[in-house]
Amino acid sequence: MSTPMALIAQGSFISDGAARALDFPCPIDYFVITNRSLWGTAPTAVIESRWHRGYAAGQAITISEGGASALTGTAIAAAGLGFTEIDRTTLTPGPLVASGTVIATATSIVTDAAPPPLGSVVRMTNTTGMLQIGGLEFTVTAVTPATNYTLGYLIAAGYAAAATNADYRVIPNPRYLPRRRWIQAITVAAAAVISTSVAHGYAVGAKITVRNPDANFGMPEINGLTGTVTAVTVNTITTDINSAAFTAFAYPTSAIAATGITHPHVVPFGEVTTIVSEATDNTQLSGLFLDTGVVGLNTNVMDWLAFSRDYTI
Repeated sequence: MSTPMALIAQGSFISDGAARALDFPCPIDYFVITNRSLWGTAPTAVIESRWHRGYAAGQAITISEGGASALTGTAIAAAGLGFTEIDRTTLTPGPLVASGTVIATATSIVTDAAPPPLGSVVRMTNTTGMLQIGGLEFTVTAVTPATNYTLGYLIAAGYAAAATNADYRVIPNPRYLPRRRWIQAITVAAAAVISTSVAHGYAVGAKITVRNPDANFGMPEINGLTGTVTAVTVNTITTDINSAAFTAFAYPTSAIAATGITHPHVVPFGEVTTIVSEATDNTQLSGLFLDTGVVGLNTNVMDWLAFSRDYTI
């Protein structure tokens, strides 16, 4: 017996050749993406890719044009460069993955035979040799399958020694954003710039409070101060807090961390006053991760359609 599906979303994007994720209001059952730029030009490249519910992670069915515009169907095997379903509705942390061996101080690259998905947030544990980051969460900004991954916003160059072990759990997004974010650095400046360990999600005009109660991190003067966000990048927040006369902020050594530390963090103003002063976004969506085998080449225009059997959207 068949169950009809409905088109629930469609769109286009200009590819940069890199993997990306798409969000949907409900779980999808079928997805197709077409390379508008290369269709009919007889390239040796994928012109259409399809995904069905039940495919293994990284799998896809692709159609390519070869010589004389001949069409060729190909299956991208599991753990390949196809599609992977993303469930953003769960709030349960993932299982402990204990295969990491090194975090390089120069590159923030973690050597690991079982890296997490690109774009996920991971909580680091058992970071022997770099205990200062134990318990902190970081955004994964690059992945080499079965080899390594990058903690994109870890300022690893500031640590004295590389970690010799690095376990992690994948942490789902909270139900609502913005939320508390761990601090990696704070500048001494007339307008203090705060660097966070993940993509923070704050907007210009937001009210934030800085929590830095542990003297081991320096800059105790900023603890408890509230400011307004005046500019943002993916993982930095420029504020109207004047820290020009404050002492410098710096992470303590691994030896100090072994005795116990309280990590500094920034929180939305509403979490302190119980009055939410900016909009909150519900992040509990379903998604599909598109790896490099299905997103086309740089500057290609990609058209996609998503279908679902869920009629409750």
